[in-house]
Amino acid sequence: MRTRLAWIWGAGLVLAACGDEAGSTPVDTGDDGNDASASDSGGMQTDGGSDSSSDGGTSGSGGSDSSGPTSADSGTGGSCGDGVRDGGEDCDGADLGGADCLSQGFAGGLLGCAADCSFDTSACTPAGCGDGIVGDGEACDGDDVGGATCQDQGFPLGGAVACLPDCSALDLSACAECGDGDIEGDELCDGGLGGASCPSLGYDSGNLECAADCLGYDTSGCGTCGNGVIDGTEFCDGAALAGNTCGDFGYDSGSLACAGNCTGFDFTVCGTCGNDVVDGDEFCDGAALGGNTCATVGFDSGTLACNPACGGFDTTACATCGDGVADTSEVCDGADLKGETCASLGLDGGELACTAGCGWDLANCDIPGLPFGSDSGYDGYALQLAQLQCDDISGTGTATGLTDDSVLAVPIGFDFALYGVSYANVAIESNGVLHFGDESYLSYGNACLPDATAPSDNNLYVFWDDLNPSDMNSEIWYQTLGVDGDLRFVVQWDTAHFGGDTTDLIRVQAMLMQSTGQIIVCYPDTLSALNIGDSGAEATSGIQHSSVDGFDYSCNTPDLVDGLELLYVPH
Repeated sequence: MRTRLAWIWGAGLVLAACGDEAGSTPVDTGDDGNDASASDSGGMQTDGGSDSSSDGGTSGSGGSDSSGPTSADSGTGGSCGDGVRDGGEDCDGADLGGADCLSQGFAGGLLGCAADCSFDTSACTPAGCGDGIVGDGEACDGDDVGGATCQDQGFPLGGAVACLPDCSALDLSACAECGDGDIEGDELCDGGLGGASCPSLGYDSGNLECAADCLGYDTSGCGTCGNGVIDGTEFCDGAALAGNTCGDFGYDSGSLACAGNCTGFDFTVCGTCGNDVVDGDEFCDGAALGGNTCATVGFDSGTLACNPACGGFDTTACATCGDGVADTSEVCDGADLKGETCASLGLDGGELACTAGCGWDLANCDIPGLPFGSDSGYDGYALQLAQLQCDDISGTGTATGLTDDSVLAVPIGFDFALYGVSYANVAIESNGVLHFGDESYLSYGNACLPDATAPSDNNLYVFWDDLNPSDMNSEIWYQTLGVDGDLRFVVQWDTAHFGGDTTDLIRVQAMLMQSTGQIIVCYPDTLSALNIGDSGAEATSGIQHSSVDGFDYSCNTPDLVDGLELLYVPH
């Protein structure tokens, strides 16, 4: 039986002849790679080469033939850098011969080729990377960073040291570095504020910033309302107004204040002269006098006004009774009667005088009538004349359009003094009353005077009863007649009793005299188809200053007969 042994020698494979069963032994000369021949009775000679002779014979020499092997064939050569792995090269460029990090005993990674055509395993992951234990060739492994900290790696703000996935080096990307825009380590802020704001830190307003070292906040731009300092985004704080005044915002006066939340100004204490509202530092504004009158500022009578700048009162129309000068609001003062006489006042004659209260003293005048009452401001006289003094204005006057139980304020056309107070307007009531001072409605239920029924102050009761000017053909008119200095204001009721005849109307009139201050009331027609209220049987006629100061001519008695004239003379 025959057997074969494989010898690896250099880069070639040599086959040697074995002995036969008789026990012959092969001999290796070891000299040139060719073994010695052995012969037996029928043996064949072989050499260690693989050449073939040209004559087909065999040769016992171990040398090469004339063609000879190349350097690549000999296994001792190769050209490193030509991109082809040959000769004794592990690799050449990208030609790795199919090798990778795994085949080289690593756990993974990227195998490369060095310049000398040997393998570059620097990017290979050591076989133990990922087991959490720093092994040979590893800088770290998982959470095992060898005790390294961000601080000892040159990051004083701290952070978290990690390991690169291939265990080749520490991962310092989570170490804090102020200014990189990421909040890391011990940083409270870096670029962003981490959701913090001035209000979240206890301030009321403002813009929070990050401190230069990222370890805290810069609160210099935050504000606290109420500390008297304008900070944060405040417009003002308490008395700190940044130099602003009411005038800077278009107002005329007043002391500017700060809103309670410091986000704006409080203008309620600023004033605008000319808006008829006393505001700011104003004493008054137009007709708004703050409740003041000539009397409250030291005069006896007259009409108080406001100066154009709203900084004080105009008292030129106020009067002081007793100084001997009959001012605008006085009918007389001492011997100054303004040229008036008993006759000029519509009386028959006599000697006119002035009372201590600067009103007319008619005691020595011949009055064509009977006195029927007196109060603090007026004396009343009843006259029965052939021709009444009141004007019929049904064709010339202005219609009020009043309906049942209604009131309308209208201009008088001049200032008229009632009980020493001057009025430019008067409220006409549907129920036969003139009301001075406001537009309050007086009930249709009449009472005797003086009366506390509201509004009880400053009323002239012409025919106080339940009248209804909304009925067909009914109307209440008003008109100012005469020339300036001698004007008269007339109000005329052409109306029906409530529920009475709507065609047979009553007519009553009142007239306010500019020159004398007198009031004349006329009753041309007080009959309406036999109505139970005819001639004032259910009405009140008189004058009243207050609930305790006034008098009437008649109260629920039929004394207001046709042709009656009542004269109220101020005293």
